[in-house]
Amino acid sequence: MEWTELKPKVLELVKPNEEEKQKVQAAAERLRKDINGLLEAEGIEAEAELHGSVAHGTWVRGDEDIDLFIVLSSRYSRGDLHRVLDALKRHLGGDYVEAYAEHPYLRASIEGFNVDLVPCFRLEKGEKIRSSTDRTPLHSEYLDEVLNDELRDEVRILKRFTETIGVYGAEIRVQGFSGYLCELLVVKHGSFEGLLTAAADWKRKEVISFDSNLDEDELRKRFDNPLIIMDPTDESRNVASALSPESYWTFVAACTSFTENPEMKYFVHEQEASSETVLNLLQSQGSDFLFLVIDEHRAEVPDTLWGQLHKSGQALRQTLEAGGFNVFRSSTWSDERHRHILVFQLQSSTIPRVMKHVGPPVSMIRNTESFFETHLGAEDTESGPWIEGDRWVVLLRRQYTEAKKLLEERLEDGGRSVGVSKNLAVRVLQHHRILVNEEIGDYLVDGFEQHLYRLLIGRPHWVE
Repeated sequence: MEWTELKPKVLELVKPNEEEKQKVQAAAERLRKDINGLLEAEGIEAEAELHGSVAHGTWVRGDEDIDLFIVLSSRYSRGDLHRVLDALKRHLGGDYVEAYAEHPYLRASIEGFNVDLVPCFRLEKGEKIRSSTDRTPLHSEYLDEVLNDELRDEVRILKRFTETIGVYGAEIRVQGFSGYLCELLVVKHGSFEGLLTAAADWKRKEVISFDSNLDEDELRKRFDNPLIIMDPTDESRNVASALSPESYWTFVAACTSFTENPEMKYFVHEQEASSETVLNLLQSQGSDFLFLVIDEHRAEVPDTLWGQLHKSGQALRQTLEAGGFNVFRSSTWSDERHRHILVFQLQSSTIPRVMKHVGPPVSMIRNTESFFETHLGAEDTESGPWIEGDRWVVLLRRQYTEAKKLLEERLEDGGRSVGVSKNLAVRVLQHHRILVNEEIGDYLVDGFEQHLYRLLIGRPHWVE
């Protein structure tokens, strides 16, 4: 199918109608006025402003999140951010979640919309920021100048494309393309199609700049990121700094595939998998899966939580590998409320009691002496040393032959001794289970079944 034929169908999917536009804009305006009244009553010199995709007119149908920024006068200090939050908390009456990025903000559900209430400081272009969100009003000002209705629709298409292929969002969980990055990419390339054509040829450390005078080689030295796109409101900042290599190359691969054969599957999510389907796939695998299930009363805010999960998952993977288990892949899932599951795909969850260890060449006398001191007559030496070719070799007895047993013992202290994050280790001590293969059956709910299905299939749904 040609893109000219497919595009109207995609627009129908992603573009809100007039009634939907008016509904979200009216709700945002009521909320803005309400918050401004609160600020005035509290004697806080600040103004509530609408920013983000609703303000830019680039939100995707069905994803009408409202981002309201409380922009403080520059005379205030960082400590006053909490004064604003305390006033908002009293106003919301407890119906909110306190979240954190670089500093705290509030997330609430108001009139059926997800609303982020974010305090920041008034900033002029070129001034040094005091919090990570200070640039946001400048972003809105810039985009208001360069976006038109046609480009806004192109941004919507790009956002849906990145969301469907799993790389939309700059948060730690995704490490993908932020909404602002999507907007800048469309502005730079003029259209969704123009961007995808260019992106199909992107290389490592691709540089995109709105200033032709910037030195691309110097930027590649300064930023160690797969994509470098300089913020037109702050030339010291790479807008794509949160983008992981996996998300970057997934996007490049999807762009290449789409340009060769545009299809609706790039904008429509794959069909949900049943727990029965997942169990059948799990039973047919030629490898083993080890699961660490952690349940808790209330999880930390997502960005903090995901940082801990990623760090801990990597530490446990290294623990398994150090124990002699070959880990093909590892993955992390969480409902971000009460349950987290770390997944490790192993060549086998059981391994032989002994392993072959090749030592130094016979000609290296000092190394040979050290090798003998370590292994000759040692408790874990099964056999040897002997000479194979020009090297000494020994058979060693492993301490663990079952991956489950290894993790059980390493998690007796919550996993702190092997690198599990402090806060997560507390949750592990309170409640965890280690399961192998089909034992995970009772936990294939709440979206984890879909996560595991994707892992078992092992390929993006748009790859055929």
